[in-house]
Amino acid sequence: MATIKDVARDAGVSVGTVSNVINGAKVGDEKRALVENSIRKLDYRVSGWARGLKTQRTDCVLIILPSLENPFFTMLLSALEKKLYACKKQIFLCISDGDKEKEAKFIELAVENKIDGIIGITYSNIEEYLTEPIVFVSLDRHLQAFFPIPVVASDNRLGGRTAAEVLHRGGCHKLLCLLTISSRNTEVRKRKTGFEEYCQENDIFYNSIEISENQIKSIYSSFESRKLIHDILLAYMNSDFGDGCIDGIFASTDHLGIVICEELRKMGKRVPEDVQVIGFDGLKLINQGDVLISSIEQPVELLAETAVDSLLKLLNHEEVPDVTNLPIRFVDGGTTKTRYSDV
Repeated sequence: MATIKDVARDAGVSVGTVSNVINGAKVGDEKRALVENSIRKLDYRVSGWARGLKTQRTDCVLIILPSLENPFFTMLLSALEKKLYACKKQIFLCISDGDKEKEAKFIELAVENKIDGIIGITYSNIEEYLTEPIVFVSLDRHLQAFFPIPVVASDNRLGGRTAAEVLHRGGCHKLLCLLTISSRNTEVRKRKTGFEEYCQENDIFYNSIEISENQIKSIYSSFESRKLIHDILLAYMNSDFGDGCIDGIFASTDHLGIVICEELRKMGKRVPEDVQVIGFDGLKLINQGDVLISSIEQPVELLAETAVDSLLKLLNHEEVPDVTNLPIRFVDGGTTKTRYSDV
């Protein structure tokens, strides 16, 4: 394989002149033609990493995601990759499993190798590792660093309000908000805020329960986590609140909502006839087709597009809002009585 020295020797110029041609620096037309001819002749392949040392760009972006078990993260990854590829950028992928040491190693790798930037969802305490400036766009999570890290998220507050409205319009009078939530400062917390605001404004009985990451490890595979959800539902289904038990449930994610529906049916409850359930994300069967549950749909493609656009603006030293909230919408998956046209 030809090297930059081979090109310089063949063209009869210095290595510095070849480097200037490769990196777009000013070079005389005659010497540029000689270098370009030798590059074609020797089939010299320019190293992106080598170019990055000069230009401070490698056209690579690090994506940090907690897992791919959650179908929402899978959809988001696909959308981010498509958008970045359209911008001629490749991705490095870190599936962190919530391991802050793993995330720290990838962040260090990104800084050392001149990775253009990071787009990430992280619930770990990684602030202590953000000691070197790097372009970083965070999805949902507010990160504290000595350099600005903008946040891109769905309008979680409006999503929570809409979820409560959907249940209310469907005839529910006793509502429960059940959230699996990180202890970190995330926009996701606003789902509960919006839900409670709507209930208070409309004098609706409600209760909210938060399940922390320490209480529930994975509702995707953990029997103990499912048992915890079952026990919570059992307590509310067997309790009388004046004129009846809970008849509407807002789950903070679609997968949690699906588990809730399964547990309710095990108890002999019909969904949505006895209890209506609405989730959050808008998951679809095999990421396409009909939604799996009535839900507040996040605009996955727009989230990816906005995150990438924000990263590109930061790379070009343009201003980006501290927080960008993107529109949500209700999608009917048959677990509520409210239809699309009613909201």
